[in-house]
Amino acid sequence: MEPHRHHHPDRTAGALVADTLQAWADEQPRLTMLAYNMLGVWAEAQDVVSAVGEQVLGAKEVRNPAAYLTTLTTRRAIDVLRSARATRTQYIGPWLPEPVDERTLPEDAAIRSSMLRVGLLHILEQLPETARAAYVLHHALGYTAPQIAQVLGSTPAAVRQMLHRAKAKLDAQRATEHDPAKVAGMLDRIIEAINNDDAAAVASLLHDGAVLYNDGGGIISAARNPVFGSAKVTRFLLGVAQRNPGRVLERRIVNGEPAVLFTLPYRTDLLGLELDDGRIRTLWQICNPHKLGSLGLDA
Repeated sequence: MEPHRHHHPDRTAGALVADTLQAWADEQPRLTMLAYNMLGVWAEAQDVVSAVGEQVLGAKEVRNPAAYLTTLTTRRAIDVLRSARATRTQYIGPWLPEPVDERTLPEDAAIRSSMLRVGLLHILEQLPETARAAYVLHHALGYTAPQIAQVLGSTPAAVRQMLHRAKAKLDAQRATEHDPAKVAGMLDRIIEAINNDDAAAVASLLHDGAVLYNDGGGIISAARNPVFGSAKVTRFLLGVAQRNPGRVLERRIVNGEPAVLFTLPYRTDLLGLELDDGRIRTLWQICNPHKLGSLGLDA
């Protein structure tokens, strides 16, 4: 998937660059999704793709523009992720990806169903940058190990090992059920139980090992550490509801999955969940206003 160059006696260099620029314009939705799967921040993904467009202006003859653009986007996203890691380790409380509103996503169904779920993007944060790139290229774009090796400047054997280790690491934490209707139904049930202040009903919907991640970024009051276990998660959810009466509730589709927006005069929270065996395995709550901009809120 490296850039391949050879001489076209009947084409000018300018025409060839124009071809690649046109490919870049056509491929922007796919490239942006690729970068977002790598970075978990839509604006950063857009910046990566813009920078790739500038790089194309300096390109010579490119035989396979789509592959060339994928390589440039992946490598630049790896560099951006390496830089972002330092900031994210200093982040106050759990760092969750920035959710993307349904209206922001490209129309292409295959692109939309890429590795979008907040829960999956969150656990991808645990992978080293190159392993994350390999995982995304393989699972989101269907790249083979030899193709990934060309993108990363690695070997197929090294890529296979990377993918194997990544799968083993992620499988232990990944939720198994992703049917949007089931997620929406469970959101309705847990919100009803919370609104009824029914601890037993809330606990019955949670996995024993349920975990809640609460991202306030030090800007909004939020749990500084993940909340583990059904009993503690139940207490946390009921406590938040009791302290914040009068929350206005609105269903949203973010990152291709149902979520709920809670609005108060002084803050807005986005709540989503992931299911395992019919119960809630993970809850994620994003309160940091800077991460809710794509939802059309005044952040």
